[in-house]
Amino acid sequence: MKMLISLEDNNMYLSKLSDHFGTCIFFGIYDSNLKKLEIIKNFIDHKSDKSPIEQTLEQNIDSVFSKGMGKKAIELFNDKKISLKTGDYKILKEVIDNISNLRDLALSCKH
Repeated sequence: MKMLISLEDNNMYLSKLSDHFGTCIFFGIYDSNLKKLEIIKNFIDHKSDKSPIEQTLEQNIDSVFSKGMGKKAIELFNDKKISLKTGDYKILKEVIDNISNLRDLALSCKH
């Protein structure tokens, strides 16, 4: 599984999780099969012809972890069959260490 994780900073496994997908500064991309982590700047261009979700899917991900996400993003990811996960964690390592225990993200942050 390849998971995109919204982050506030780039401290590898100690990176702080972002409270909201749409405003994160970095993304962690974790491949659980290869046990490989890559951290990249948030690449989403809101002025692009492609939607933020389409741009995100170019990373060939299977799932997204975020502590919060807007209703429209949740609907678009669900339409593309991308699983959405969340949990009460503070740093990236906690997400990776608990990957099989993550909760489904179904409710938006209502903004």
